[in-house]
Amino acid sequence: MFGRSGSVTQFASDLLGIPAGRWIYGLPGIWFAQMLAFTPIAFLVLIGVVEGVSPSMEEAAQTLRADRLTTFATISLPLMRPGLANAFLLGFIESMADFGNPLVLGGNYDVLSTEIFFAIVGAQNDQGRAAVLALVLLGFTLSAFYAQRRWLGKKSYTTVTGKGDSGVHPYLPKRLTWLVYGTAVPWAILTIVIYVMIIFGGFVETWGRDHSLTLRHYISAFSVSSGEGGLLWTGSAWNSFFTTMIIAGVSAPLTAGIGLVTAYLLVRQRFAGKDSFEFGTMLSFAIPGTVIGVSYVLAFNVPPIELTGTGVILVICFIFRNMPVGVRAGIASMSQLDKSLDEASLTLGATSFTTVRKVILPLLRPAIVAALVYSFVRAITAISAVIFLVSANYDMATSYIIGRVENNDYGLAIAYSSVLILVMLIAISMVQFAVGERRIRRRNQDGGVASPIAESKAA
Repeated sequence: MFGRSGSVTQFASDLLGIPAGRWIYGLPGIWFAQMLAFTPIAFLVLIGVVEGVSPSMEEAAQTLRADRLTTFATISLPLMRPGLANAFLLGFIESMADFGNPLVLGGNYDVLSTEIFFAIVGAQNDQGRAAVLALVLLGFTLSAFYAQRRWLGKKSYTTVTGKGDSGVHPYLPKRLTWLVYGTAVPWAILTIVIYVMIIFGGFVETWGRDHSLTLRHYISAFSVSSGEGGLLWTGSAWNSFFTTMIIAGVSAPLTAGIGLVTAYLLVRQRFAGKDSFEFGTMLSFAIPGTVIGVSYVLAFNVPPIELTGTGVILVICFIFRNMPVGVRAGIASMSQLDKSLDEASLTLGATSFTTVRKVILPLLRPAIVAALVYSFVRAITAISAVIFLVSANYDMATSYIIGRVENNDYGLAIAYSSVLILVMLIAISMVQFAVGERRIRRRNQDGGVASPIAESKAA
């Protein structure tokens, strides 16, 4: 879209006389691509925190004659700080460790992740240099983690208690409302255009050159025929497609479960070395995927634990690679839950497991959705670590698509990508339907109840 021969660039050149340039390569392109790629992660972490802000506190501020802007700046925004801090930490670390976007759009602009990659697999073959650069990257990660902890401090951000809360969220200040719409509407339009262009590219002969409509790419990738034994999956992409769905389906719930249990331990339990343990949960997220992939190959390539080339190593990689998002989302949401909810349940004779199942989990539904959606989507779309771990028997969709691109078969690669987009949209809808919404009594500005009460039996 924005390359020198891209549709947007050429449209601007023909209509406005703006010379077609290569601005998309370098720092502007990396920033733009990473902003588009990582904002959904921040959204998944923040949405549950924003929903959990108590409207009674906002009403109390307005009762004391605070205007909308003062109420937002002094009440609403500070109560969102756990979500903002964790979204910042995830975005910063993901950006530092990102490999795909800088590799494609970096041009002559080098970043740590690509330097580490070329030090390992390039002509340099200098593993010592790669290790030093990885330590530098971890130093930045530690600095971001420390800054996040300092910003949060030891303040209480509890907004969800056992008491009924039927307050009304105030409207945003007008200027802030226009800023929100001015950001969200162009974002939505750009997202829709990107999806439409990708889907369109799968139905044409050659994207950007020959736009004759065809189904050839889909037939080549996903053709099905009938034989004596029943249906025959004759398309070239079926093997990697089924493998990807199985690996993602197995790893996603395990990733979400381990991440949320870890978040529960970090927020609700006290033990020696908790800060170090919390930082350790971020390490697999901070290291570039290429380094993770090479490390897994070196660690599990020989007996007694020989996993290279199997599906197990892919599942393990996805669990520990994607778990930090579940941890941060769980910590952000759980910081808003009053500990008296746990204590009331235990006082009434419930076990710890019953308390978690009937009190904590229903109130963590936004975090559960975030962890499941992110882990499933990333298991399908990850490439940097996967490219070292796939084998002939366990080929993933992303490595197959990269192989098609290397053979200049862009039509089939785009068609496959379109199918994956459709699968992920269906999976996200199923996850949201299965988990449901967190039901907390809230009234809208018209005076009606926005959602019913969610009071667990134990509370």
